[in-house]
Amino acid sequence: MDRRLSIVLIAAFMLVIAACSGGDGEASTTTTSAGGGTVTSLGTAGGDDGSGGTGTTVAGSADSATTTTAAVAGGNPAIPEFEILERQPGDDGDTVVVLLDSSSYSSLNDIDLRNVIAEVVDDFPPVYEAHIIDDERVAPLLTKEDLTPEEQQLLDLYYLAHLDEGFRITFEGPFSDVASTVLGS
Repeated sequence: MDRRLSIVLIAAFMLVIAACSGGDGEASTTTTSAGGGTVTSLGTAGGDDGSGGTGTTVAGSADSATTTTAAVAGGNPAIPEFEILERQPGDDGDTVVVLLDSSSYSSLNDIDLRNVIAEVVDDFPPVYEAHIIDDERVAPLLTKEDLTPEEQQLLDLYYLAHLDEGFRITFEGPFSDVASTVLGS
């Protein structure tokens, strides 16, 4: 009788193990904002190309005039495609201007911007300061002191976030109501 009970228990245990093992299903991630707050989103007219993959383009920097494209392994749809328009070396790290490709996302939120900044810092060190924009016309306005009303409107619409001192993220323009955060937190 003990032997029968042992066999039944072992069989039941094996069924539980088989049912709980992951198998070939796709992994999923659910992200919620802390404290049940809202996530700011920005739509784009470009739409999603449905490819599921993303890439990164690095345009000619102060040191080089070459263009490099790198596909992101696994096709992480949370990171829009981007291009580094400018790179200025500095003592503590470089200052970069990052242009998002608005055709690579159908909506954009603060989490997407954090992911872009994290990828820039990880993949293109050393980065001390980064400016995230989604319209190329904004790049020369970032350092301009006396802006016309039209230029200020461009900044308000298309300057999305910046990284300071290599760790502090401040949201701008349409995301200005999102609290500043620390990279990696």
